[in-house]
Order: sequence, then C-alpha cells, then structure tokens
Amino acid sequence: MDITAVAASGMQNDLRRVETISQNMANLLTPGYKKQILLSSSFARQVDGGLAQSVTASGPSMTALNIDPAAGTLRYTGNPQDMAIDGTAFFEVAGPQGPAYTRQGGFHVDVRGRLVNAQGYPVMGMGGEIVLSGPYAIDPNGDVRQGDQVLARLKLVHFSNPEALEPQGGGGYRQGGAVQATPETPSSLRVGYQENSNVNSAQEMVRLTETVRHFEAMQKVMQGYDDSLEKTIRKLGDF
Repeated sequence: MDITAVAASGMQNDLRRVETISQNMANLLTPGYKKQILLSSSFARQVDGGLAQSVTASGPSMTALNIDPAAGTLRYTGNPQDMAIDGTAFFEVAGPQGPAYTRQGGFHVDVRGRLVNAQGYPVMGMGGEIVLSGPYAIDPNGDVRQGDQVLARLKLVHFSNPEALEPQGGGGYRQGGAVQATPETPSSLRVGYQENSNVNSAQEMVRLTETVRHFEAMQKVMQGYDDSLEKTIRKLGDF
C-alpha cells in the first residue's frame, strides 16, 4: 500500500471537511438549514478496496456528503405567515430546476397571487401551486384558508432517508437519493414560528480544529516519507 496515497487521500478529505464546516458556519442563522456532514469509509474498507486506486484526478472516492436531518429549535416570531414543521416533513416548492424541499416556513404572496417562499419559489399544495386573492390563514394541518373557505392544503413530504437529500443553497434541497415515504405519524405546523438552523457553532469549531490537526499530521507523514526516500537514494548513490 502506497503511504503517499494514504496521506494524500486524508489531506484531500480534510480539505472537503473544511469546506462543509465553512458552509455550516455561513448558514448558522439560516432558518431550517441542515448541517452538512462528510462521511468517510472505515480504514479497513479502504484498505480492502485498494486505497491507492481510489485516489484519482477528481479526488478521493471514499467519502460521501450527507445532511443531518435533525430538527432545529423553534423561534417564536408572532408573524402569522411564518410557520415551522412539527415533525420530519419538508415543504415542497417549485424550484428553477424542478421540485425542491425546505424546512423554511416564511411565506408570502407574490404579485401574481401565488404563495411563495423567501426565495420567491411557489409553495406547492396537494393540487399544485396555491393562488390567493386576499388575506389568508394556514391551519396547523396545512389547510390554506381565506375566510371560511379552504382553498388548498400545503404539500408536506416525508422521506425514509432524509440524510440523502442534496443541498442546493439557501436552505433548499433536491431529492437526490432520498426516497419519499408515508410516515407513521403525520407532521403538523406551528404557526408564528421559524425553525432555527441545527448547526452548533461550538461543535463546528471543534470539528475544524480536529480537521486542521489531522491535515498537519498527514503533511508530516508525507514530509517524513520524502526525507526517508531522499536518504535512501543518497545511500544507494554511495555504492
């Protein structure tokens, strides 16, 4: 096994971890944001699979980017257009590249009368886009009402493996490898609340320190290997 391949793979993975930590810290105050986690295969699996072959021009292939779907704390805003999901579901919105999913519940009505999120993407109901013609209210079960008339119901989507959702920025996610599922317990809404990011700044700083220390250790491994190789070549040259 090539020790330089081991060190190079570790250093490249460390750089990717720093990127995810930076992304998490940048979205510390983004409502509904789910922190990103870079998962690596076990060392035994990497050895069995041939680590040297896994290091390519595009980077190591022994890591995967997942999100942590754990719910964040709820913050009371008192704004009836704000809502947080009590449960594991996601709102579905019509993004520019197709359906997208988010835990952000700050909605408003655009100039076309559509119910949209903070990015201006239409919020989907069970029957498609929700078009309103005046003041509205949203019930805890997701019904969108104008007066006594129920016009639509928000589409709340559950996934059996939400950690496989792919981040697309702004607290939104593409389906990616996530699989939609029917939950045992339906989710409900908390009107007048926003869900905070689930990023813990103290934990992220600890992860950053650990990653930097590991990168430095791998750097020393490569430097030590280079020194040893140089001494070996000099010894051979003496014969």
